[in-house]
Amino acid sequence: MAEDLREVLAVVVTYHPDAGLAARLQAIREQVGALVVVDNGSANLAEVVAAARSADARLVANGANLGVAAALNTGARIMLDEGYAWLATFDQDSAIPPGAIAGLLALGAALPAPERLAILAMSRRDRVTGRDYHRRGDILEETETWRRVRTTITSGGLVSRQALNGVGLFDEALFIDGVDHDFCLRCRAAGLLVVEAKDVAMDHAIGAITRKRFLGREGVLTNHGPDRRYYITRNTLTLSARHFVTDPVWALREAAHLAVWNASAALFEQDRAAKLTAMAQGAWDFTAGRLGPRLRRPRGAGRGGPA
Repeated sequence: MAEDLREVLAVVVTYHPDAGLAARLQAIREQVGALVVVDNGSANLAEVVAAARSADARLVANGANLGVAAALNTGARIMLDEGYAWLATFDQDSAIPPGAIAGLLALGAALPAPERLAILAMSRRDRVTGRDYHRRGDILEETETWRRVRTTITSGGLVSRQALNGVGLFDEALFIDGVDHDFCLRCRAAGLLVVEAKDVAMDHAIGAITRKRFLGREGVLTNHGPDRRYYITRNTLTLSARHFVTDPVWALREAAHLAVWNASAALFEQDRAAKLTAMAQGAWDFTAGRLGPRLRRPRGAGRGGPA
């Protein structure tokens, strides 16, 4: 188990980031051995270049949106080639607190069976709701300082070298959405552990969450655009089928949640027609076994908006 911050390589995936990128990159860079920024075709590339330079980060500019998995794999290959022990994965809006990486490594060193660690992640608290992202059904084991979980999201996680060597890289065919859950499930199927630290937490945001009351109960809407609705639908169905044998609880639960999320989007969110079209296309492409980037239909057959 590496306890030296110099053995951690961080990768941040960017796609049209906002003006706060430079400060967030600097906060990450101060806690790791090296930082790689992988840009997926941002229109404001000059700003990304400047932010990466100010944080002493290496920049890989793809020139087009190759998907989250491909960008993460760019960092993973550098990590493996250059001998780092851990890959720290972040979204472009990840704002990590001081000492977060050191806290994760210290916890990892104290865990039972640290040699089986695949992913060691921070807790993530939604900026709008204040809730942690995990659900009770995600937790497989829990102590005062950590929880072993079924899956965890990408941002704020440390991926071990042995996990990447053992189960392979992130699945680029998924493109975006579910990439992290698929990797976690593959690791667990291989007997490795996915652990979240309870005392190391960062704020995070999924979509543009708003609250909605219906039948006397309050729920949240993510307000993802049509493109994201397409990928969420297609990839959730794909992963539920793919991992049903090894984790039927996760597979059935995710399929059920997908039905609720899609129904909520169709009933209460803006741009409902485009989202319904995107969800239908995602379901159809799942049945056809079609992965990769979303294929555009002819005009009039539904056009997805920005993710």
